[in-house]
Amino acid sequence: MSSGIDIKVEFPDLRDIQQGFRNLRPSLARKHMGAAIRRSLDPGLEALRGNVAKGPTGNLRRAITSKVKTYKSGNAVGLVGFVAAGSGKSKSAAGGRVKAGKDRAFHAGFLEFGTRERVIKTSSMRGGASIASSFKSLGKFTIKQASKRQQAAGFVRVTTNPKYPRAFFKKAKKGEVLNLGEMPIGGSFGQPPVKTAYLESISQMRSGLRLEMIKALQNAIKETLTAPQRKK
Repeated sequence: MSSGIDIKVEFPDLRDIQQGFRNLRPSLARKHMGAAIRRSLDPGLEALRGNVAKGPTGNLRRAITSKVKTYKSGNAVGLVGFVAAGSGKSKSAAGGRVKAGKDRAFHAGFLEFGTRERVIKTSSMRGGASIASSFKSLGKFTIKQASKRQQAAGFVRVTTNPKYPRAFFKKAKKGEVLNLGEMPIGGSFGQPPVKTAYLESISQMRSGLRLEMIKALQNAIKETLTAPQRKK
């Protein structure tokens, strides 16, 4: 999973239950504790999905996942976040360089923390104007120019087909720098997806984890009692 935007679930009020797991064989404790934590992460997963827009590629939602790490000591940690970007197979999202896949959420950090002001200083070969476009990166599109009447009235905005966010085009006036502004935290949602999901689901995960851990400890003890006795 990608670093910096994961949720670590560890609750001090589970120490009594953790002590019960420590009295078990470590491999058995890891098995049942890991399963309990994995089930308790479901509210966090649903909350994160609800705070992420589908977008033009669907990559961000596709990358949402959970992970449980168990240790030889018998302890375990649960994480909810996004799959680390660039680690698996992918295909073109819409005919351009941008790929679609479970591990293509390169922009997850931008949404969580926002960006500084973005400026395009280079000029295109035509007209000497700075342009920002998704034509090569996301895929081809067509542009509908404003009518002469609209231009005369000061209307200079162009419309892409398909429309934004599936296509993007912005052009500065000749000789001017193109300012794309800052990317706000959370994008169109206006709030950081992981942090917001954490706050929305923490109480459910806390209560659910305790219940799941109790059931897991009972199942682990039952497995110990019913397992064949090892020969000395």
